[in-house]
Amino acid sequence: IPTAMASEPGEDFAKFLTEVKLIEKRDSVLTSEQQINRLLRPGSKFFNMNPFDVLQLPLTASPAEIKKQYRKLSFLVHPDKNRDDADRAQTAFDAVVTAAKTLEDKEGRDKVMQVIEGAKELTEQKLKEKRKQAKKEGRDRIEEDSPEKVH
Repeated sequence: IPTAMASEPGEDFAKFLTEVKLIEKRDSVLTSEQQINRLLRPGSKFFNMNPFDVLQLPLTASPAEIKKQYRKLSFLVHPDKNRDDADRAQTAFDAVVTAAKTLEDKEGRDKVMQVIEGAKELTEQKLKEKRKQAKKEGRDRIEEDSPEKVH
C-alpha cells in the first residue's frame, strides 16, 4: 500500500493544523496595521467566523490564554491607537471583541467546537472518498497529499 494511502484518519488534518500553527506563529508578531489588514483581508467575513482564527489561538486555548490574547489584539487594533485608520480599526476591533465574547461564553465556545469538529469529520470523509476514487483511476495520491501544494 502506498504511504499516502495508508495515512491514519485525522493525520491529514493534523498536518494541516501544524501548517496553520506555523502561519499563526508568524502572524502573531504583526504590527497594528498588519493585524488590521489580516482581520479585514478579502474574505474576512468568512475567515472571522472562527473566533480561534481571529484571536490566533489553538483550539485548546484556556480562558486565561483567550483573555491575554484578547487584550493584546484589542490594544493593537483599537481605533484610538489607530487614528489614521479609525474606521478600519473599529471593524477589526469589533471582530476581536466578538471572537473573545464567543469563546468566553461556554455555550458559544461549545457551538464553535461542534462546527469545527463537524468540518474536520467532513474533510476527512471527503479526502477518503477522493483517495478511493484516485485508487480506482490508478493514481496513488491526490492533490491534497502533495506537500508542494501546501501554502
